[in-house]
Amino acid sequence: MIEHTIWEQNPNQYVIGADEVGRGCFAGPIVGCAVKINQKDSKHLSEVKDSKKLSPKKRNVIFNQIKDTDIMYAISICDNNQIDKYGIQKANEVVLSESINKLISGSEKIYVDHFNIDIGNAESLTRGEDKSISIALASIIAKVSRDNYMIKISDKYPEYDFASNKGYGTLKHRDAIFKNGLTELHRSSFNLMPK
Repeated sequence: MIEHTIWEQNPNQYVIGADEVGRGCFAGPIVGCAVKINQKDSKHLSEVKDSKKLSPKKRNVIFNQIKDTDIMYAISICDNNQIDKYGIQKANEVVLSESINKLISGSEKIYVDHFNIDIGNAESLTRGEDKSISIALASIIAKVSRDNYMIKISDKYPEYDFASNKGYGTLKHRDAIFKNGLTELHRSSFNLMPK
């Protein structure tokens, strides 16, 4: 991980990693997270890796453990209405920029998963969750936060199965859209209704 190389030179160097989840969903928000760590936080990070490589149960365990530490993180959200108004690319930029800006003091090294952000020395990393522990942790926190929201809201729209699909375009979700139309959570700009 890139942090280990940085901390060999300076263990007190803070690193900010940022990632987002929900970009490809049909419904719900896009959620960005930034995490700020230095070498002293390593003791909390041994099980952290790309959120997509962890089970939902493991992601929740890590998320709850991190909440009990002094590791700093920040979350930013753009809901489906903002996505429809500004476009997914702009919404993606907003959630990443806002979450980073909540943590930055000016001396941190900043890494973003596969997205260029014009903040300080921010650097885009392809497959960042595999190269940066801070990006991987940001992906976990963003994923758990968004999933918890979609599970909570699913009771209001039981036919769309949001608790299971989290707003992604599964076959069951697409069938529900075809049969019932769009909810107030759906991204109308994604042209989801069959023609």
